[in-house]
Amino acid sequence: PEAPVEGSLDEILPEEEDDAAAAAGAGDSEIPPEDDEIDDGLRGDDDEEGQGEDGEEEAAVVDELVEPQAPKQQVKRNSDSEPELDDEMKDAVEGVLRLKRLLSREFDNDERAKKRTKRDMDQRSAAHDVKVSQLLNKWGLAADSMTRHVLENLSFAELQYLITSNYSPDTHNMWKSPAELLQTHTNQVRESRGPGGGPLDVVSAFKYKWKLDILQEKLLRSLCHKDLRYVLRNFDGRRPLLEVVDAARRSEPGEEEVSTAAVPKAPGVQGMGRYTRLELIDPLADCAIFGDANLTFAVNLAMHRKALGHVGRVIATTFENLETLQERYKEIDETIQRLEELYSEVHHGVDCTRIAIDQRFDGL
Repeated sequence: PEAPVEGSLDEILPEEEDDAAAAAGAGDSEIPPEDDEIDDGLRGDDDEEGQGEDGEEEAAVVDELVEPQAPKQQVKRNSDSEPELDDEMKDAVEGVLRLKRLLSREFDNDERAKKRTKRDMDQRSAAHDVKVSQLLNKWGLAADSMTRHVLENLSFAELQYLITSNYSPDTHNMWKSPAELLQTHTNQVRESRGPGGGPLDVVSAFKYKWKLDILQEKLLRSLCHKDLRYVLRNFDGRRPLLEVVDAARRSEPGEEEVSTAAVPKAPGVQGMGRYTRLELIDPLADCAIFGDANLTFAVNLAMHRKALGHVGRVIATTFENLETLQERYKEIDETIQRLEELYSEVHHGVDCTRIAIDQRFDGL
């Protein structure tokens, strides 16, 4: 017979629970391996058995996996290096870079010019601003920005002259503003301080610039076109005028001065005065006049070019026909004869808007 169990139910159950927990711990230590571990083990066993066909298949699989990645590596390598360009593309790239450098250089020059202008404005003396404010307050135009702008662009001597002369612009003028009246007055003051005597030629302006006397002016007026042009170009006040004149007489115009040396022996003042009107026209170039009804302008131009030594053709045209011109201008026949004596060509009935299809002007 079994012995009676002593103790309460609570005292017995904890012991059974401890036994169950111990049994569970023992079971956990014997958990079967996972599927991945089994596959690794089987794979390892296969490798140990032999690497014949299985090794070749695995190598083929590795090659297939590696080959698709090769283009990516190649692209990356090409992206790091400079692309190959043809000659035309290289020229285009070099042109763009050259233009970029020029633009950047111009931008730098503009920046330096702005800084220089700002520096010049900063260096303007405080006395200059005081004079400007003094005149504006005197005229009652302190709020007139246009008049202030005109005053700020005047020199200190001109501001001083305005103060001492007691000039005041008419603020009640119905046609011009005070700024316009002030600008006109300052221009007249400048002209009054310049060389007088009516129209000026090149010698008069040169004399006033270098403060020459009457004898030196007479010497300049006696020079021919070639010598006078040399003196005007090379005299800088460092050497005596006679020395420069002697050098001008010994000089010979270069080949690049074929236009300026067209009439070297002509009177200097006359040659310089008339030549400057056609300074940019090549002596060998042809000229055409369209719509010259009575042909007087064509005659004057032909005579002028002949005096300058120009040998280019002079082509004179009229829109009307000859019969109509003879009815309007009685002297037209004499004018045409004069043009022909100057080796000029005369054409009538010419529409200047249809020159391209006019057979008389082919090859021009």
